[in-house]
Amino acid sequence: MIAHRRRQHPSRVTMLTVLIGSLWLAGCASSNTLTPKANPAAADAYTQLGVAYLERNNLPRALNALDRALEIAPRHAEALQALALVYQRQGESALANDYFQQAVNAEPDFTRARNNYAAFLFGQGEFTAACEQLETASEDAQYANRAQLFTNLGQCYLALEEFDKARARLERAQSIDPRNSRGYLMLAELEYSQGNYSQAWAPLQTYLQLAEPDQAALRMAVDIAHSRGEYNVAADYQRQLGDE
Repeated sequence: MIAHRRRQHPSRVTMLTVLIGSLWLAGCASSNTLTPKANPAAADAYTQLGVAYLERNNLPRALNALDRALEIAPRHAEALQALALVYQRQGESALANDYFQQAVNAEPDFTRARNNYAAFLFGQGEFTAACEQLETASEDAQYANRAQLFTNLGQCYLALEEFDKARARLERAQSIDPRNSRGYLMLAELEYSQGNYSQAWAPLQTYLQLAEPDQAALRMAVDIAHSRGEYNVAADYQRQLGDE
């Protein structure tokens, strides 16, 4: 029988990359605190223009439009968080952090901004702070990407090696959206890293049914099938691995 060693916990997958891929830059204009002489329509228009430039990666024009929006409405949360994203892309970490903070302070219920802020903090290695932002964001029951948010939160706790919290958040993601494939993979990786092969098998199988098989998942499937004595199953996954 093949001996199996416990794997180390999964490497700290760069959540920044995963999150940025799913950011909602645009969206409905949020409620904002305006100066007495502010023109809300003009502030919103400049913000939308800035976001459009940001989506095209035209950062100088995005910066200009968002600055105009904030001249009109200094506490326009959407403009503040978009400006934070501009500075993040420009490598201006201190400025990005400052504007993210301003955005969530201006509008504490701005869940999308908290999610983006958490991505930024995770990328800076500030895992505890990132988890705190995601915990607050997770309280928004109406947030459209809530399952993804809980998956991100589970990954955040994995980075802190707080495995019980990570497991609970990943399971919560599954209950919110049973077809959220990434959450199943992360839960399988968590159990696998702890040597809990039997607990890893079910979420891994669900992931393989929902998503295109990838090499990391297939290698895990081969290893777990061997540990279960299911050598024909292991051989089948090995063949799929060879086709990748």
